[in-house]
Amino acid sequence: MQFPPDAADLLAAIGRLLDDKVLEAVPPDLQHQVRVAGHLAHLVEREVRLGPDNDRREGRLLTDLLGADVADPQAALAERIRAGHDQAFEAEAWSALVAITRADLAVAKPGHDAWEGA
Repeated sequence: MQFPPDAADLLAAIGRLLDDKVLEAVPPDLQHQVRVAGHLAHLVEREVRLGPDNDRREGRLLTDLLGADVADPQAALAERIRAGHDQAFEAEAWSALVAITRADLAVAKPGHDAWEGA
């Protein structure tokens, strides 16, 4: 067990420092690099916070969808979809893939995970 602050809190603090204090204090030719560093700190923070639950949820979704726990569920899913003989399976796969993608977007691009479409 790690004592507070945990890794995610430290990354969030680094990101805020870079965004709120350092960015304006550096010369213009370094601001893009500081902005990128702040973005990366926030991205890794979200990965630390959300990643383990996202990975577990993806594993459960794919295991349930495929009906078995396989070594490479993404490859098994792709193979089954490419076979293209089961529309009911493809509809279930679509729902699972949307949920998985939504979780990935919550880490990589927050706000883009709210898409609602067909």
